[in-house]
Amino acid sequence: MFSPDQENHPAKAPVKYGELIVLGYNGSLPNGDRGRRKSRFALLKRLKANGVKPSTVHIACTPQAAKAISNKDQHSISYTLSRAQTVVVEYTHDSNTDMFQIGRSTESPIDFVVTDTVPGSQSNSDTQSVQSTISRFACRIICERNPPFTARIYAAGFDSSKNIFLGEKAAKWKTVDGQMDGLTTNGVLVMHPRNGFTEDSKPGVWREISVCGNVFSLRETRSAQQRGKMVCTLERSVVWAVTA
Repeated sequence: MFSPDQENHPAKAPVKYGELIVLGYNGSLPNGDRGRRKSRFALLKRLKANGVKPSTVHIACTPQAAKAISNKDQHSISYTLSRAQTVVVEYTHDSNTDMFQIGRSTESPIDFVVTDTVPGSQSNSDTQSVQSTISRFACRIICERNPPFTARIYAAGFDSSKNIFLGEKAAKWKTVDGQMDGLTTNGVLVMHPRNGFTEDSKPGVWREISVCGNVFSLRETRSAQQRGKMVCTLERSVVWAVTA
C-alpha cells in the first residue's frame, strides 16, 4: 500500500514522497524490522537522482546477441520475441526522478525487501516453505524530484546487472507508437480505494501495471499471455495501493 505525502517540509528536512506499508503484519515483522526488510518504508528524496528513462532500442537476431548489446553499466530491458529475435531497450540516467525497487531478493538493487505473508508464521523460515507469489525483482517506483512529487509504479525491477529480462513466454507486445511493453509472470496489481484512505474506504477495482507503467484490466489468470484491456497510459497512472 502506498500513501502519498506531499505536504510542505522544513528546508533542511528530507522530502518524503510517501510510504510503503506491508499489510498483514500489524506494524511489525516476526523477527522485527531489520535493514531493508521492514513492515513500513519511507520513500525519501535521494541526495542524488538515480532514476532512468528509455533511450536506444536495438533489435537483435538472437538472445545471445541481445546479451552482447546489453551493457552491464547501463540499465536495459530485453524482450525475447522468439528464438530468432530479441528487442533490447536501453535506459539512460534521468536527473529528474528517483527510483526505488521492491522485491523478495536481498541483492543490493532492491531497496525494500518484501516476502509473502503466511498465516500463523512465526519466522522467516516459515515463509520460505511455500512457493512465493512475490518476484525476486517485483517492481519499481519512480518519483519525480520536483513538486508535486508524482509517484508511478512499473512492473519488474532491474537486477544486479541492471537488466530486466522478459522471456519468450511472458506477455509482451509492440505499442501503437512502436515501443515495447509487457507483463511479468506474477504480475503487479494496483487498486485505488473508493473514498480514499479514510474510515469510509471501500475496495476499488484491481488493475495490472505493465513493465512500462501502463494500466490494464486483469488477465484471466495471473500468468496468461493475453493482456487485459488498457485502462490508462503511464501519464495518467499514479501509485496508490499495490500487491506484487
